[in-house]
Amino acid sequence: MELVQRYWMLELLAFWEGQVNTKPLMHAFNISRQSASAIINKYLASNENSLSYDVTQKAYVVTEAFIPKFINKTVDEYFDWQQVGKIPSFKSRESSSSQTRIQPLPRYVDPLVMRPLLKAMKSKTAVDCEYLSVTNNASLGRLIYPHTFVKAANRWHVRGFCALRNNYLDFVLSRFQSVEYDGGEALHTEKGDVKWNTFVELIFAPDPRLSDVQKHTIEKDFNMNDGRLTVNARGALVKYTLDDLQIKTKMLEADPQAQQLVCVNYSDIKQWLYE
Repeated sequence: MELVQRYWMLELLAFWEGQVNTKPLMHAFNISRQSASAIINKYLASNENSLSYDVTQKAYVVTEAFIPKFINKTVDEYFDWQQVGKIPSFKSRESSSSQTRIQPLPRYVDPLVMRPLLKAMKSKTAVDCEYLSVTNNASLGRLIYPHTFVKAANRWHVRGFCALRNNYLDFVLSRFQSVEYDGGEALHTEKGDVKWNTFVELIFAPDPRLSDVQKHTIEKDFNMNDGRLTVNARGALVKYTLDDLQIKTKMLEADPQAQQLVCVNYSDIKQWLYE
């Protein structure tokens, strides 16, 4: 299983970053450079021409022959490793009939979109891209300075400064039509993103139209103190937080059992909901 895990790591980096060398393998598995190099060579022996060594980048880069076998090719898999170092065990487990989960619908993210974004984010530079939003019938060319990936509303976004709109915005990864590394130095970085760097206090309570018994049930569901639930969120993520909790601010659900929670400090947060 240990060799499979190392092949998984190799493929994960090659697929999403477009290249791989010995350093991440050495760090992840606490092995020598010689051992990491042997893993790459052994992988190439079974997967000829899938990676090609680039002297200038000092790394193996993917070729058209690269067909991953050990990763599931979802961007969540990559971010799970990047954020918390999660590596699959690949141990077979008996499925339990006593529990199940509804899996969210996957949103496709193209590695050709991710690679230049990751490179630009690491070097604090720009990307040229074509992006299709739901408000436009055609994709628009934009110069974006990305600074953070965000998972919200069950899909991944990248947040950054958009030169077209002259503002910091969120872009859904699955809606990029193309992305190319530009390399222009970022004049607008994460530090200048006021909505991102400002934290907002959201205060929730059971819908007042519910009965006392129903209110108590909701309070217990969310482990409230004195009938209140306080959540701190970045200003840029206030709308996403409300959406994830299925809280409407413009109008209440007709059925209070469907609404369940209301935001009691709406006047304090409404500036973070709309441009």
